Amino acid sequence: MSTDPDLFAELWPDIGELMPADALERFAAGAARADEDGRPCPGSLDLLRELGWPAFAIPTPFQGRGASLLESCAAQRLLGRADPALAVAVNMHIFTIGLTVEHWRRNTDVSWLLIEAIATQNRLVASAFAEPNLGGSATRSTLMAERVPGGWEVTGKKYPCSLAAEADLVCLQVAAPAQDGGPPQVLVAMLPTNAPGLSVVENWDAMGMRGSASNTLVLDRCVIPDELVFYQAPAGAEDDDVLAAGVIWFSLTATAVYLGLAESALSAGRRLLGAQRIAHLGSARAELPSYQAVLGDPVAELLTLEAGCAAVAARMDDRADPQRLLPAALAVKQQAVRTVPALVAAVAEACGGASYARRGELARLWRDAQAIRFHPPTPVATRQFLGRRALGVPASLDLDECAPSLASRPPTSK
Repeated sequence: MSTDPDLFAELWPDIGELMPADALERFAAGAARADEDGRPCPGSLDLLRELGWPAFAIPTPFQGRGASLLESCAAQRLLGRADPALAVAVNMHIFTIGLTVEHWRRNTDVSWLLIEAIATQNRLVASAFAEPNLGGSATRSTLMAERVPGGWEVTGKKYPCSLAAEADLVCLQVAAPAQDGGPPQVLVAMLPTNAPGLSVVENWDAMGMRGSASNTLVLDRCVIPDELVFYQAPAGAEDDDVLAAGVIWFSLTATAVYLGLAESALSAGRRLLGAQRIAHLGSARAELPSYQAVLGDPVAELLTLEAGCAAVAARMDDRADPQRLLPAALAVKQQAVRTVPALVAAVAEACGGASYARRGELARLWRDAQAIRFHPPTPVATRQFLGRRALGVPASLDLDECAPSLASRPPTSK
């Protein structure tokens, strides 16, 4: 029977051409420094551009590499193994590309100009969908845009915004007033990061994912030209294929980043447990059934999660209905919130005090793993959505503390 420790490779396509081993080693070499400095390691973003990574998920007719969602997840998994903070930062780029491509496929409008420019100019895109006080919603914004000639004027803050100071473009959503008696709208646009009225406050000092450079994007009477608004829908829209497809892209590619993180923790644990000896037993910890058993269940759960992530991504690539596939993608992400931190914690506990050194690899990976709890749609909103869908109750990705199926029901007479 094979003793190859790579338990996960057969679940994923081979993308060695994009992520060659020597490049992954260079990314990994900078991960500790990025964590210490609180910003991406110098050279890592340049290396991504050299690899043509910004164009990876862009269709070939628009000068991209034409990668599928499954291949994009595979790439993010490998990058997450090398440098999780870098991977989670640039995941906002790959999610934005996925969202824009899914929009173009359904509308065949001029949004292709945006993705072609990103491919041909090798541009990196930051994603500014997160805001304070949104409760993890991706379908709303607290920033109200005001109509001005030729566009929309916006003032407010987006936080956290990974690579806000390093990216060439930023994709963001803002609210717009209702028009012609309809509901309030949400606009999604792409802006150059040097646009007038855009600035960055470098205030990122988190416990984990420190190298993601997730700073605050400030908009001060920033005008978004009409031609850069590529998507518009009612705020809080529930039955929108573009929104559902975008959430699927983010849920799966973000999960893939943390799968890579978990695999990295497992590799670090393998090295430590193979080297640490229990003196009175005359054996390495890795040779002892007690330590083997500690990792058995967490590894089983990780394998199940990886298989699920790959399978749902493949279904999306087969053009499954995004509305029908959305619960499965959210379930993958929701399960990752439990599985990944639990595996890293199990590895760290098995390795003992050696894993607790502040600058040790396992300590960094443990801190980075906690960030999975905070990506929207957040666990509390996802839990509500999945529960309501399972019970046949109206559900949306916005946190909702009312009972929508009861709100319009007349009181029962006695």
